[in-house]
Amino acid sequence: MKVAVSSFKFSPGHLSHMIAYAKLFKETGCDVVLWLDEEYKQLVTDHEIPIEWYPQLSSMNFDVVFLANVSMINHLICKKLKKKGTKIIYLYHEPWESFRAYLKEGIKQTLKATVAHHFSVKTLKLSDLVIVPSNYALNLYRRKDIKYNKNVVVIPLLFDDETNGKIDPSKKEFFSYIGHAVKGHAFDLYINLIKYMYKQSVKIKYEVATRIDLSELLKKDKILQKMIEDKVLKISHGKPLTNEEINRAYKMSFCVWNIYRRSTQSGVLPKAYMFGTPVIASNIGSFPEFVLSGKTGQIISIEEIDYGSLIEQLMRIKENIKLYSNHARRFFLRVFHYKSYVKKMQEILQDLQM
Repeated sequence: MKVAVSSFKFSPGHLSHMIAYAKLFKETGCDVVLWLDEEYKQLVTDHEIPIEWYPQLSSMNFDVVFLANVSMINHLICKKLKKKGTKIIYLYHEPWESFRAYLKEGIKQTLKATVAHHFSVKTLKLSDLVIVPSNYALNLYRRKDIKYNKNVVVIPLLFDDETNGKIDPSKKEFFSYIGHAVKGHAFDLYINLIKYMYKQSVKIKYEVATRIDLSELLKKDKILQKMIEDKVLKISHGKPLTNEEINRAYKMSFCVWNIYRRSTQSGVLPKAYMFGTPVIASNIGSFPEFVLSGKTGQIISIEEIDYGSLIEQLMRIKENIKLYSNHARRFFLRVFHYKSYVKKMQEILQDLQM
């Protein structure tokens, strides 16, 4: 069986999922290629999985195409594939919630979510199977989107193990924000918190790793400038980060920010766990499914953030990092590592062939 793991919209954060799914399909005995938008060329350095670049691909003779994210052309490609008898699997990251939920993040995010949903619906209608990444996402799907496609299963966002087995909890020193610096992920709250901690002389270092350009923020904020000058804050921003750069950030963090305002499943969380890094997360969305308070991190209420209590929890994690790290690592291997889903994917592929 020939399978293409595909992405026709450049999204660096999804590359790890695509590689994991490609290896998962390979484990089931499939002949696998990555079929990617050309923009990914700037990030892909490992060619362990053969790559075809869109739109240069000359042939589309695949038995199964796995769509890793939303794009404005997914449905157009799906129509051509369906004529050839190709089966479509769509990884649907964010089932539609509500206008009210998106408006909390501003008009821009609401418009973005609306457009994404419009094109997702077109893809849902053409898919043979839909995968959602959490039980929370499944509940959202059943409320709004199931009318477009009833064939849906839950599989968490999958990853390969990129650690090479080398994790040293004693070298973890940063409380980090990794990923899109946006309101939905409460980047503003993270910045306010670390500035408060700095002014209170809390003995912690901080790191921000994001593709979002923070130049304007850094130019205006004197406290952040002083934190950088004092070498307690490290910031990488303004360009897509390589997988190696992102992995280094996870590896060196003793805790990663997951106090989001909305999430069907954070891709940051499993990658943190991969590197034995606990998270501090909000009690919304799928976080209660994936965070074991006191073991893999800590759940808090985003509506009632108390700086004093939050700092105590961070210090507790830092002081007990070896224990937290071991729990996070075990959770990753059991729940997010692609090798845990070989049997399930074999069953899925068999069902698609019937």
